Amino acid sequence: METTIREAKEEIGLQPNLVSVVTVLEPIFTKSLLRVVPVVCIFNDKDAFKPVLNPDEVEEIFDVPLEMFLKDDNRRAEDREWQGIKYLLHFFYYTKADTKYLIWGLTAGILIRAASVVYQKAPSFQEQHPGYWNSIFQKIEKVTELQN
Repeated sequence: METTIREAKEEIGLQPNLVSVVTVLEPIFTKSLLRVVPVVCIFNDKDAFKPVLNPDEVEEIFDVPLEMFLKDDNRRAEDREWQGIKYLLHFFYYTKADTKYLIWGLTAGILIRAASVVYQKAPSFQEQHPGYWNSIFQKIEKVTELQN
């Protein structure tokens, strides 16, 4: 949890007292097997948040309706494969005030998971190929064995 708070402050200037933790989601693994643990928070006072972007980490801050990550609208997915593991890479398109945004990859995966938890329903599309998580966990076990 401390890492999340530190990273949010470093990347976008989010002060810890401005948010409350709602839940911690199950870990998501990147294709390089980096373990990411998403933390879902809500603002205590959204108006008090004054973003300070770290240009080395963040290009822009914008908000989108979380529920869009459960809908098949403005979304596409590509079949990909990495080290024999087949997976779906999601792309979401969002337009706000004539600005177009693309949310994809790990960020999209985290937001799909967060929306599923918050709204207590599955996405209206296939989130991942059958057997994907088993393949990831098997890969992690192999890497762990090699390291020991």
